[in-house]
Amino acid sequence: MKDISRVIDQVVREKGIDREVLIDALEQALVTAARRKLGNRTLEAHFDEESGKINIYEYMTVVEEVEDSYTQIDLEEAREKYDPDCEIGDELGIPVDSSDWSRITAQVAKQVIIQKVREAERDIIYTEFIDRRGEVINGIVQRVEKGDIIVNLGRTDAVLPYTEQIRSESYRQGDRIRALLLKVQKESRGPQLILFRTHPEFVKKLFETEVPEIREGVVEIKGCAREPGERAKIAVMSNDSDVDPQGACIGMRGSRVRAVMQELRGERID
Repeated sequence: MKDISRVIDQVVREKGIDREVLIDALEQALVTAARRKLGNRTLEAHFDEESGKINIYEYMTVVEEVEDSYTQIDLEEAREKYDPDCEIGDELGIPVDSSDWSRITAQVAKQVIIQKVREAERDIIYTEFIDRRGEVINGIVQRVEKGDIIVNLGRTDAVLPYTEQIRSESYRQGDRIRALLLKVQKESRGPQLILFRTHPEFVKKLFETEVPEIREGVVEIKGCAREPGERAKIAVMSNDSDVDPQGACIGMRGSRVRAVMQELRGERID
């Protein structure tokens, strides 16, 4: 095989995949391809860092008398060709000549590699967003499918279900949108990210963004109730007698509460 070190390094850089994960994918791909040609034998592949190649080995048991030529090798041949110090019962890794593999076999290996890369990318996305549950996420409306809004977050898409949308709102492709990420589900087709705009926690997070006293813990939101699109009520308290919790949330000339109401498309807040 040709030197694949450059391919590995390029994929690691561009896709952010762990080098060991990619090498393991390549090794498994070549074992799969080899079994297509050689049958279901005991095969292993090992990446050689120095040569930049992946070598395949067939493992055979050293015996005194061969009964199965696919899994056994006699002691005399083993010592003569591979390891002069081997003994009966040893497992020998014998290099497999892959120079005559067909293009179809190479294509099989390529498909397995692509699949492993996709799986690794899905794991990266899941790990990134599982730690962001409870955050307000910014995205761009990609499309609408059966009432659900598909939101592009950059590396992946999220879904704002029809049931979690404020009825008075409407969005078109390309619109910017903010929503609360509450669910990150691991599924076979990749991580499913579920967004909410009707949840009371969304209002609390918006106030946290606009009110420094809430972020710093001086003011606390003790409760929140909503009729999404109509009105919301929040109960606040202050941990500092010098800070008025309602005034902090309202802001100078109502600037802070207006910013939250604007994001909620005019939903009244008490």
